[in-house]
Amino acid sequence: MIVTSLPSINSRLDRSQIAWGQSEFLKLNWLTREKAIDVASVDRAVVRLDGYPLFALASPTVNQRFPVEQRVQGIENELSHVANSKFDPETLQVTANIDRQSDQPIIAINDRYLMTVTTMDAQLQGRDPQGWANQLTEILRDALIRARQERQPQFLIERGGIALGILLATIVAIRVISHWLKRLKLKQETIEAQLEHTASPYLDSVAVTDLAQQLKQRQKANLCDLQRRILELGYLGVLGVSSFTILGLVPYTRGFQSFLLSTPLQILAIVLGTYLLIRISNLLIERFSGFLKAKDFAMLKPYQRLDLRVSTVSQVLRNVTAIILVGLGTLAILSTIGFDLIPLLAGAGIVGIAISFAAQGLIKDIINGFLIILEDQYAVGDVIIVGKLGGLVENMNLRITQVRNNEGQLITIPNSAIAIVQNLSKDWARVDLTIRVAYDTDPDLALNVLRQLSQEIYQEYIWRTKILEPPEVLGIDDLEHSGMLIRTWIKTQPLQQWSVAREFRRRLKIAMEKEGIAIGVPQQSVVSSDLDINLNPLEIQVPPDESTPT
Repeated sequence: MIVTSLPSINSRLDRSQIAWGQSEFLKLNWLTREKAIDVASVDRAVVRLDGYPLFALASPTVNQRFPVEQRVQGIENELSHVANSKFDPETLQVTANIDRQSDQPIIAINDRYLMTVTTMDAQLQGRDPQGWANQLTEILRDALIRARQERQPQFLIERGGIALGILLATIVAIRVISHWLKRLKLKQETIEAQLEHTASPYLDSVAVTDLAQQLKQRQKANLCDLQRRILELGYLGVLGVSSFTILGLVPYTRGFQSFLLSTPLQILAIVLGTYLLIRISNLLIERFSGFLKAKDFAMLKPYQRLDLRVSTVSQVLRNVTAIILVGLGTLAILSTIGFDLIPLLAGAGIVGIAISFAAQGLIKDIINGFLIILEDQYAVGDVIIVGKLGGLVENMNLRITQVRNNEGQLITIPNSAIAIVQNLSKDWARVDLTIRVAYDTDPDLALNVLRQLSQEIYQEYIWRTKILEPPEVLGIDDLEHSGMLIRTWIKTQPLQQWSVAREFRRRLKIAMEKEGIAIGVPQQSVVSSDLDINLNPLEIQVPPDESTPT
């Protein structure tokens, strides 16, 4: 018979009480040692007393007659009975005897059977049965003496005072957090109300300084929202930590700690952590987007394009980040519950490959749409030509682009079908105006009329806002039998080239009639033996009448 000795038991118990009665779930050092058996074929379970883990038991996975959970339950019930029996620590005896029939150590408490140390129990710790039984007697004796001390009235009163202090501190922390939550909520609502009140439905009517101020206010609102979410998590964290700590102060409630740590709290922590990471990532992406938008407010039209690009790309990044974080959180929850992730990941990989083959067109649309937005090939409000189709871009996303043609038809184009695109309205546009005047027109007169007309239309305020630079009269571009070809370039705002061209042609017609400049028409000469006759579709030259002799 082996009886545990009493040296330094009190000192070990004093050190164990420093943890304020919380579960020592990180002190199972023997569970992390080298295993001498195949852990995949062994069921394991931990024996606890008052929430403290003591040691682990093992049994073959195929053993359905005496499952390891049944053994653990019996040992824990016996230990609880002894701990509540008001035993005398000085006379407590924990013995380990060798059973003659099974040749295995048997542990008893005050000559009352507790458990049999099996070979698999010892191999789980990398020990021999006899040596492991001797160590178990020390572990059990320390645990029972600690349980006895924690049931003393003085200990319970002391822990009651600590619990009351924790409760008061929790109430104060909750009141402070609630106060800041109300302030942040009021601040966010005020900012959002100001933005809604000052926002104009027409961006072109907003001053650049007002636009920058609105962007800063929106960033402040997003920051307030993130701070609120963090404080809400802090609110829950204070409640959870204080409740967990109070439960661990006394032995009668400490068992709930093990239950909370086993699965529910871990899942809740993963969910809250995933949510917080998503909110933080969204804020970082939003702040980075705001930084890109705030770099240049020189012109509103480029800002509109930049706002569309940055908003679309940031939305894609937020969605991708959320999907990745939710996926990682789901895997962590499944791992916590006990699922084997390797077969699950392998199956998910096979399903992902099958889905990717089945949705190749969709994936190509999304990738090409992302590149179109990232490279700013075109945006909503642009006029584009894709192959034989063209019109005003009314809507675009990562999958499709919708354009409205001149006849009012809405054309939907998959982004994967867009290979070569002509953008007629990006950054600026140009009126390429060619005028053909009669061949006998004075070229200097025609050029002066065009230059004077160009300066006149450029100096008018209503057209100055649409024309970016003074019109450029390039000169005589070609000489043909139909007349002289004069080319003029007018650089305009996007989508304003057509209205400018119409007005310029109208004024040019009036100016040419005033100066007597004729439009060039094809000329044709007919040569005969007696007379050369110049034929013109609009004017036929006939020789003067002559008297005919009778």
